[in-house]
Amino acid sequence: MFGIGLSEFIVIIIVALIVIGPDKLPQLARTLGKAFSEFKKAGEEVRKSFNEAGRPEKEVESPDGGAEKGPGGEGR
Repeated sequence: MFGIGLSEFIVIIIVALIVIGPDKLPQLARTLGKAFSEFKKAGEEVRKSFNEAGRPEKEVESPDGGAEKGPGGEGR
């Protein structure tokens, strides 16, 4: 979990309780959770668009049923 152990995580929680307070901590945790979720969704969308852009395009078929050929009678 982010390269921290259980003891470091407990210290972070205790410091957050002291600094933020027990009243606002649940609201802050909820807000951070939503923000991380949005970042994850945005990252997935970017990854998906890169994957789609990297795919080779399919060969276009001509109306006579064969593949279109470029100049000189060669295929694309």
